[in-house]
Amino acid sequence: MEKSSSRSEQGSNGAAHSDELFQSGRRAEQAGHLDEARRSYELGLSYAGDHHVWQYRLGCVFLKLDVPEMAEPCFRQALEGNSSRAAYWANLGLALDRQGCREESIRAYRKASLQEGGSAVACHNLGSIYAEEGRTEEAIRFYEEAISLEPDAEGYLNLGLVHFAAEDFSRAMASFDHCVEADPLFALGHYYAGLCLMKRGNYEPTISRLETAWKLDPRLVRIPFHLGVCMHKLQCYDQARNFLERALESFPEDGRLHYQMALTCDAMGLPQDARQHFSRSRAAFQDGGSS
Repeated sequence: MEKSSSRSEQGSNGAAHSDELFQSGRRAEQAGHLDEARRSYELGLSYAGDHHVWQYRLGCVFLKLDVPEMAEPCFRQALEGNSSRAAYWANLGLALDRQGCREESIRAYRKASLQEGGSAVACHNLGSIYAEEGRTEEAIRFYEEAISLEPDAEGYLNLGLVHFAAEDFSRAMASFDHCVEADPLFALGHYYAGLCLMKRGNYEPTISRLETAWKLDPRLVRIPFHLGVCMHKLQCYDQARNFLERALESFPEDGRLHYQMALTCDAMGLPQDARQHFSRSRAAFQDGGSS
């Protein structure tokens, strides 16, 4: 009886020690100390065995350390402990996707989306895969499902980009409007909303949206080109030329830019400058220098 009591006491102490290690690992993970978190989780699992929650957390640490091949078995072991957790399936899909196992990752993401409560991450990633493959209807379906679970600016942006690529500018515009409603400081939402307006020939509101995007993120260096095109369409040729010159500072060999500058110079009565830019445009297109 004493031996039995001793074993029970050791087991209790081991469980308490493993719990301390897991909690220490969680604190380290949240603080971004990933190597420390990994050590704590691995040591804790050596005491506690295959505890699915901590196997999952160890897998998350490996993903953050960008070693998906080590994350994958952790998520698989976690799923052996509980196969109904959407997050386990979603992160298994991510680990597989990062290893280039596209079909396996799709199956894991779909499993995640079918669990109770679903998975916005899995649906978003499926949307991205299908958008990349040109499967527009499926991309829209999964982006919309992701948004229904967790509406955010990035989800609306990506849904809008699928509509934009399909030249459905009305639906794209609605998505980009939702994007900036969710996050008014999200520069890309304003940027693509501006491009939608531009595609529909609404040049004055385009300028307003693009200028907002540019103020929010000066790294969007294509904006001066689009502003130059809009100003040209509005016959504000001096302003158009100024914006196009600004764009050429970033893209000096861009054929489309030189072509637009040629049109603007021609409209301003500057034939020599126009010929020069037409010539540079032709050379850029021949060399593949247009983006």
